[in-house]
This record gives sequence, structure tokens and C-alpha cells, in this order.
Amino acid sequence: MRNTVINEQLISGLRKGVLGIILVLLFGTIGYRVVEGWDWLDSFYMTVITVSTVGITEVHPLSDAGRLFTSLLIFGGVGVMAYSLTRLAEFMFQRSITNVLGRRAMAKKLSQMKKHVIVCGYGRTGSQVVAELQAANKMYIVIEENEEFVKRMEELGIPHLIGDATEEEILEEARICDAESLVAALDSDAENLFLTMTAVGLCQTVRVIARVHDPDNARKFRKAGASRVVSPISSGANQIAQLLTRPSVVDLVELVTMDKSIALEVFEHTIDEDSDMLGKTLAEARVRQILGSMVIAVKHRDGTTAFDPGPQTRLNLGDILVAIRQSDSGEQTI
Repeated sequence: MRNTVINEQLISGLRKGVLGIILVLLFGTIGYRVVEGWDWLDSFYMTVITVSTVGITEVHPLSDAGRLFTSLLIFGGVGVMAYSLTRLAEFMFQRSITNVLGRRAMAKKLSQMKKHVIVCGYGRTGSQVVAELQAANKMYIVIEENEEFVKRMEELGIPHLIGDATEEEILEEARICDAESLVAALDSDAENLFLTMTAVGLCQTVRVIARVHDPDNARKFRKAGASRVVSPISSGANQIAQLLTRPSVVDLVELVTMDKSIALEVFEHTIDEDSDMLGKTLAEARVRQILGSMVIAVKHRDGTTAFDPGPQTRLNLGDILVAIRQSDSGEQTI
């Protein structure tokens, strides 16, 4: 916010300076036209060489009134010109320093990021993703080249890089190989598809979540390496259908996952090497006692998912428990 205030002050000073230059030139040009009766070009030229103090000989011999007017123009106009040029130089210098320091600060922040999310595009989808990541206290970086969106992110203090997200250099600057996920939320399916291919080509371990406008393009994204493909059209149509056929179920899911005032959360817990549940069945693992939750699904490492798993379901390394509980712990919420 402080940088925003400084920029506004610099821009305000620059506007005053430009306005001052215009007024001085108008005043001098009209003055010579009235006092000496010169044509507009000669009057303008005389004003320029006077306020710039270059010392060139007068366009025409000056009358006594013309000399008095020239003296007035020098005392007033030179001061205004000096102020205006100072504001312009200050603006250019400050913007250059701000850009350099901003890039260094962002590079330092990125060097400390691990398992972060790269959000490509800060449009309607990208901005909502950022809001959810902020609510979940998840590290992220946004890549955007639209000046309007960049300005908005600067005002909100959102970490970002300015550039084309489909370029390898900008993805490497965002430390894609250290990232956990990448969200492709650019304007078109073609851009998102190219971004997916570029991201997977740079780092095959990154999870790419791509937004598509045309549901028919989903298969192309999966072939390109996207882990998940989200179609707002298909999702919206499916939700409408669910509301028509199973409204109570949809209402319950929305309450649990969207209403922040509800003290329930759906979360995931990964079975790692240090987990006490490793190699045990659900009955032996005592999930309810350890996590205080009810398991609704188990995602196995081979990609299969067991919904409503039985008590004899065995938990192996890399399995992910999807469960529901009262929201008091620090697990990753879905």
C-alpha cells in the first residue's frame, strides 16, 4: 500500500508538471502574439527559446513592452519549467528503482518457496483461485502480463511475475520444478493447452490443473499432460442437473465445502513413511481417534479410489485418506 501511495504522489506531481509546461507555452505564445503582433509560429518559437534559456537571438527585435513581457516570462516560466522537469526526472527515476527493487524482492521471495502453486492468469478464474489459496494460507505466485490486472495485484499486495506464462523463462523464474501445482487459467483454450505442454515439458512432476472453455477440448489437455481439466460449462450444467434431481445432497455439500461459518471440513491426509497408520487396515489404524474424522474415500497410489471404504481396507505408502471432521486441525482442506 505504501508503494501505491508513493506512485500516486509521483503521478500527481508529473501531471502538475506537464500542465505547468503547457500553461507556460500557451501564456508565452499568446503573449508575444498580443504584445508584438508576431505570427503563431514565431511566438511559440520565441517562448521555447526563452523558457529553455538556450540564449538564441530573438526572432524579431523586441519593443519595450516585449522586453518587459520577456522578463516576466523568464522569471515565471523558467521556474515552472524547472519544477516540471524535476517532477518528470523524479518519476522516471522512482519507477526504475521500484521495478529493480520489486524484481529483487520477488526473486528473494521465490527462492524461499517450496511446494507452491503457480497461477497463470489473474482473470475471473485466476482471481478466485488466489482468494481460495489465501484463505487456505497456501504459498502461491501469479503470472500475468495484463497491465490492468498487474496494477490490481500490486494494490492488493499479491505476489506476481509480469510476463507471458507460456514462455519457458517466466515459468523457470516462478520455480516450476519446485512447485506443487500449476493452474492454467489464461484467456483461451489454445493458450492453456500450449501452457500445459510447456509446463509438463519443463517439469513432469508438477500437477497441472487446466481450465477449458470448450468441454470437447478436455481430451487434448489430458493428452498434453494435464492432471485435471476443469470446464466451467460442464461443471455448471452438472450442478444444475444435481440441483434438479438431488437438491438436498447439493445443499449439504455446499454447506460443508463453501460456507466458512460451518465448523466442518473435507480434508485429505497422506500416508507417509512416518505415519502410524502405514500398513494397517482402517479398523486397526483408529482413524477416528487419531484424526477425529470419518473416512469417506481412500485414493490409492495406482490411481484407483475406494469410496466408502470398509474397515478391512489396508493403508499403503502414498495412499490419501479423504475424510470429514470438525475444522480445528492443520490438515490440508479440499
